[in-house]
Amino acid sequence: MIKYVFIRIFKASLNPIFTLGNMFNCAYMNIELSLNWQLNTPEKHHVDPLLFRLLMAIKQQGSLRKATAYVGVSYRFSWGLLTKWQARLGQPLVILERGKGAKLSVVGEKLLNANSQLLSRFSPELDNFSTQFSRDFSALLTQSNSSSLKLYASHGLAISQLRSQLNQHSSVNLDLHFYGSLESLRALNSSQCDIAGFHIPIGPMAHSLAPHYLAQLNAQQHTLIYVVKRNQGLMVKAGNPKGIDSIRSLAHISCEFINRQVGSGTRLLFDQLLQNNNIEPADIEGYQNEEFTHMAVAAMIASGVADVGFGIAPMAEKFELEFIPLIWEHYCLAIPTEIIADERVEHIISLLKNTAFKHELSAYAGYDASHSGDAVSFETIFT
Repeated sequence: MIKYVFIRIFKASLNPIFTLGNMFNCAYMNIELSLNWQLNTPEKHHVDPLLFRLLMAIKQQGSLRKATAYVGVSYRFSWGLLTKWQARLGQPLVILERGKGAKLSVVGEKLLNANSQLLSRFSPELDNFSTQFSRDFSALLTQSNSSSLKLYASHGLAISQLRSQLNQHSSVNLDLHFYGSLESLRALNSSQCDIAGFHIPIGPMAHSLAPHYLAQLNAQQHTLIYVVKRNQGLMVKAGNPKGIDSIRSLAHISCEFINRQVGSGTRLLFDQLLQNNNIEPADIEGYQNEEFTHMAVAAMIASGVADVGFGIAPMAEKFELEFIPLIWEHYCLAIPTEIIADERVEHIISLLKNTAFKHELSAYAGYDASHSGDAVSFETIFT
């Protein structure tokens, strides 16, 4: 599948491959999977991941010298890296103009966009697999897995940051799996996980969507812990060439939309927005095209595959897209009340309340972490 995606975009003999790396964190082995590239010409040449970082820096900085400083390597090394891969591909990756700085060539742009799409599309799946494998492999080494908590959660920056902090500063092993909000809550209800992360809009729309969530939750059995308040809206290409300014624009302007998958909280929210605005899905070009993360949606827009998508502000910022805010939402953890006093759960809540952690979350565009770690009532979230 990966090979097909890349050939469709780039039409070259570069093939991405997965490589395995590992880091040790106390008794827990944190195994990470990453996506690398290989050029077959017919000799095999592994592409240094630094090449993609350098291309991205050149695109953002508009100067090779500034880009090398940003990446943290010498100008000579950067020039040599570009020269090597331009020779192997037979095409320039960067165009240098005296007095005008540097910009990516068409080939360089295509290569960078393809890498961004692949990373955004497959990162959650790699995270899920590496987390599960780390847990299982560590259990074989230690013959103990008592400290692990399984969390199913909607993909988001706050949850990724939480896991990162736990891996660095705690003996609590968070067995994290990314699924849609409703999928995560169903897993919690069927005891497939210990904690579920979900998001739901703030205001009148919560009343319309609440029954979907409350079919899996109830105040007698579950405690809600607040993670973050975040903004969702439309992500469009820089400069907004289609002139999109609202949800109604999607039905009246010729533009290609990229959607989230069925079962995700974002898809549920978007469909409710359409209903509130009397818009039929059939009126939106590309409504049936789905991706599984906010990052993947943003990458598709940045690479020109789509014109607009629905997602969170930090992803628009990451891919240099414009963001049209539409609605704020709560992001919470649903935890069985019977384990709320578990020291592992208490440690997670303590970390969410940590001032430094809140500061990191609040640095993201459209994020408000002022109530992170607070226990909140069902009435607050679902009405």
